[in-house]
Amino acid sequence: MRSLLSLSLLLLLPTPPQQDATTTLHVNTKLTVVNVTVTDKAGNPVHGLKPSDFVIKEDGKAQPIKNFDEYGTTVTPGVPAPKLPPGLYTNMPAAAPAKGTVNILLFSRLGRWEDAYYARNQALEYLKTMPEGTRVAVLVIEDHLRVVQNITSDRDLLIGAVDSINALPVGGTTYQSIKLLKHDCVLANEQSHSTVDALRQIGSSYAAVPGRKNLIWFSHGLPWLTNIAYFRAHGLDCLDDDTQQLQAAYGMLSASQVAISSVDPRGLEGPFTSDFMSGQLNQESIRDFAESTGGTAYYNRNDLDAAVAQSITSNSDYYSIAYTPPLVGYDGKHHSISVKVNRAGLQLSYRQGYTSLDLASLNNAITKSAKVTRSDASSTASAQLPPTISAFRADMGHGTPTGLQLLFATRVLPDTTPARPAPLPVQGALNPKLTPSSNKPNKLTRYDVVYSIAANQITLADGPDSTHTASVEFDIVAYGEDGTPLNYIAQSANLSIKPEELAQFQQDGLQIPFQLDLPPGKLFLRVGALDLPSGKYGTLEVAQTVAKPSSK
Repeated sequence: MRSLLSLSLLLLLPTPPQQDATTTLHVNTKLTVVNVTVTDKAGNPVHGLKPSDFVIKEDGKAQPIKNFDEYGTTVTPGVPAPKLPPGLYTNMPAAAPAKGTVNILLFSRLGRWEDAYYARNQALEYLKTMPEGTRVAVLVIEDHLRVVQNITSDRDLLIGAVDSINALPVGGTTYQSIKLLKHDCVLANEQSHSTVDALRQIGSSYAAVPGRKNLIWFSHGLPWLTNIAYFRAHGLDCLDDDTQQLQAAYGMLSASQVAISSVDPRGLEGPFTSDFMSGQLNQESIRDFAESTGGTAYYNRNDLDAAVAQSITSNSDYYSIAYTPPLVGYDGKHHSISVKVNRAGLQLSYRQGYTSLDLASLNNAITKSAKVTRSDASSTASAQLPPTISAFRADMGHGTPTGLQLLFATRVLPDTTPARPAPLPVQGALNPKLTPSSNKPNKLTRYDVVYSIAANQITLADGPDSTHTASVEFDIVAYGEDGTPLNYIAQSANLSIKPEELAQFQQDGLQIPFQLDLPPGKLFLRVGALDLPSGKYGTLEVAQTVAKPSSK
């Protein structure tokens, strides 16, 4: 399906880049990337080192360096993204500096309110004096991962975003003692599941953002998640074992060059603190999160604003080293990484190893039996779905991070087709809980939603008679201001491209139009596309104000 309207979308946008080995490590590991921070005795970054100054080993064996780059010495502006006309949106990342770390402030509302409140206030103290040009995003874990502010260097936007976070908990538990935890397994399991899923989403969503990402996570630790064997040995069999899920999340984060800087919001603790022993277990958990991804743990200190500043400063200057792992396949084992430099007196920080997992297969196994709840026109139903679709639908939730694995553009505008004598059937699965008057076709506004996807984002397979086939699912969900689903569409496009059509397809890409009826008022439209053969997907959320239909 094509139209002049849809064909114009790709012409307004730069061609999405071909996926290289670095950005697709989470799907097909071709290189192992290790980001190394090098400082002197005073903690100052050391610049000017060459590949010949480094020796990197895996399992004790030296590996040839394939790619090497230094970050932090200069910031070169990228080509600015084109200004888009009204109604045109894209999940393609805006042009970012060629060199520079993205910092992600991650808050949680799953634990003690006083921890969340203190973390929020200390982050605000840092932001008030944040150096110009520092790129920061703000996320929060609630019952799902929510984007409060996308990547920006605007201090006022960031302060407003952090200040808007509600410190009151939405659930979860805080580890105080083994005896107490035994009565809170349900809440502990929910917190573990939400945390692991949030880490997975962050790894997936920021994969297409170039360079290192510094995830500053205000967390009191989840010892039952990182040390399940210890707690089960003490009789807590009611805890779920999410070890595989956590390892998959670590793998996704490392492949996307996301390092966790764990910041404990509980502040300074001593041997006379009532939960001192549990605090030690929490600190072990905090270190595990950081060390597994090459980050740093900050705990037992009250100056969280200084910890944030230190984390951002130290992670802005680093060396990116890549080598081809000696193992061709996957063995499920942990492989150690060691890095040394040929200069004395220098301190190195980097991830100490990785677990060799086929992340695509593991994610499929993890979500194989997952049930996804969806709101449709008749009821809220749970359906058994294939793993890739299950993950895609989960990331179609309101406020979740923008998906960047598959890049696309979309035009969202009210339909300009002349009115017909009789109302047409409603487009989409309208939520029946809307007021009766809002459900009437003459109270709805029809919107055109046109997708455009470049050919290099779509997987082609060999079909019969020298054809090529492709399969893409498109989802559109409208949410009210309170996050209530209002209407949705989920459809798949199965393509068969003849040999003589291939060149035109590679030039034009894919353009697919949809129509969706929306009630008046402020709402959020979430659009997504899933390349079914590869499992890559992209999502995007845009705010819309739908006017009341004319009474004529």
